[in-house]
Amino acid sequence: MLLPLALKSLIFPLLLFLAAGHWFWAVILVPMAFYFYFRPSLNGGKFILSFLVLLSVSFLAVRHFSGGSLAVSLFFGAIFFLLLGVKNLIFVHRQHIYYFFNGFLLLAIFILFFLSGNLGLIFVKYLFTFIAIAFLFKEFLRFSFPGSSSPSKNALVAYGAAFIIIQILWGISLLPLNFLNAASLTLLAALILQDFFIHHLSGTINRRIILRNTTLFLVLSLVVLGASRWTL
Repeated sequence: MLLPLALKSLIFPLLLFLAAGHWFWAVILVPMAFYFYFRPSLNGGKFILSFLVLLSVSFLAVRHFSGGSLAVSLFFGAIFFLLLGVKNLIFVHRQHIYYFFNGFLLLAIFILFFLSGNLGLIFVKYLFTFIAIAFLFKEFLRFSFPGSSSPSKNALVAYGAAFIIIQILWGISLLPLNFLNAASLTLLAALILQDFFIHHLSGTINRRIILRNTTLFLVLSLVVLGASRWTL
């Protein structure tokens, strides 16, 4: 089972790397990625949102990082490996691997957001980021609560979380931080938000959890801000 998974995870970044230099390979990349994802079709619909976000973000990233597209392609190839491993029930600790995958994909979105600067239409940039975050949060909640009888509630929470993170992205973009520190700070906020929603929806939220998450966010935020070079 691991050998076909490894081969797919090697071919995907290769096509991604080639797609960075020529649109012909981009046309090849899309159907091949769908083929790799849906063969086998097991859990195909369960993780389709993550797959669509991964495919879109990885393509945009290699087109943006034309000089370092090989390293970027290998990075997304590793993420693709994690996704296929979770989807096809390869990994034993699937929940932890999925959370790891989800966090790295969010980080990739935030890095691309801050590195893109003011290129292109700002509205399109924010809209794409909002949709990508909402998709990942929606699937995250669906994965965390597979027996939920209220998918509409989960969707509402996901779009609300995406809106909050967009506001955080906008606020952090005003700070004189480099893209990596800005993305790390946003990821920290997103992970804290995910933990808060998990406890809220499972009915285990209490004052201790709120205090723990608030303290963790403040301490790690100070670490990130303290490690940043503040320039105007």
